[in-house]
Amino acid sequence: MSKLSPKAQYLHEIESGVIWRDELQAQVVDEFERLYQDFISPKNNAWSVSRLWKKTTAPKGLYIYGSVGRGKTHLMDLFYETLPETIGKQRQHYHEFMLWLHHQLRQQSQVTNPLEKICKSLSKEVQVLCLDEFLVNDIANAMLLAGMLKAFSQYGIALVTTSNVKPDDLYKDGLQRAKFLPAIGWINTHMQVMHLDGEQDYRQQDTADNQHEHWYFPINDSSFNRLHERYQILTEQHHYSDANWLINDRELKVVKFAHDTLWCDFDTLCKDARNAADYIHIAEKIKTLVITNIPSMSVDNDNEARRFITLIDVMYEQEVKIVAQAACHYKMIYSGKKMAFEFERAASRLAELLVDS
Repeated sequence: MSKLSPKAQYLHEIESGVIWRDELQAQVVDEFERLYQDFISPKNNAWSVSRLWKKTTAPKGLYIYGSVGRGKTHLMDLFYETLPETIGKQRQHYHEFMLWLHHQLRQQSQVTNPLEKICKSLSKEVQVLCLDEFLVNDIANAMLLAGMLKAFSQYGIALVTTSNVKPDDLYKDGLQRAKFLPAIGWINTHMQVMHLDGEQDYRQQDTADNQHEHWYFPINDSSFNRLHERYQILTEQHHYSDANWLINDRELKVVKFAHDTLWCDFDTLCKDARNAADYIHIAEKIKTLVITNIPSMSVDNDNEARRFITLIDVMYEQEVKIVAQAACHYKMIYSGKKMAFEFERAASRLAELLVDS
């Protein structure tokens, strides 16, 4: 049975009551429809064969940006799912893609132009690459992305991304940002930039009336007891283990683990030197993550704050629920200015992760 096109699927979801019509979303869907038609046109039907021996030109990609909870990821996933299986497609979170890229680079350490070789190999399998939560925050990734985007043009890979910032603000105030400006120019030239914003945060609407958010505060005996009761419900009184885990060749201190539910302290997850690869490894093993003793954060503990944001991003992408004990409500957990925008996004995601399925 043939799939619906992005626009047809979007209208079907409106008619079915899954979502309601939003004019800005409809404009984004029109662009996805344009891209979809480009991919399924006859000239692209035999792309996988032709790419083995020559370079091809990709359709213009799509860069969607806007505030949290406006439906960016949902629309990208809608587009991805409607693409036929005969189209080479790949959908990843930005963190996962960058981990993959760093791994590929290590395998190509003796190659003169490793990024071009990596992209050429990727193009044999992938015609459209969808990356969720595109966010450039360090010089190493900025330089790698600049090289990869240029290679995408050479080997005919169309890029679709969601982001919370417009292209011109990517890596803003970053170290040696001038070297990343050509990448911004590439995005503005090779991608249709769409601003998806509005008054309503759809994710928070879904949970605004839900009284079962499992974020317990402040840090005291009462909040601990409520969290422990929740842990017992989740694990159904199964026998637990407190044996430490080995994550990417480093020990992870465990409070308790039972029945797909892992309990760790904040310091273990975010004060120790952890990264996205560690969090992805953890998320693959569990369905619920219990975190205790989350402090209020500010510019005084930026490293822990940044790791916490990455942790929430990964758990959200992997659909791992959160139960937590903290110093204050998650919407007020960060009082600094440097990462206020990133914490707004994290709070919106927590609004989903903290409630029962």
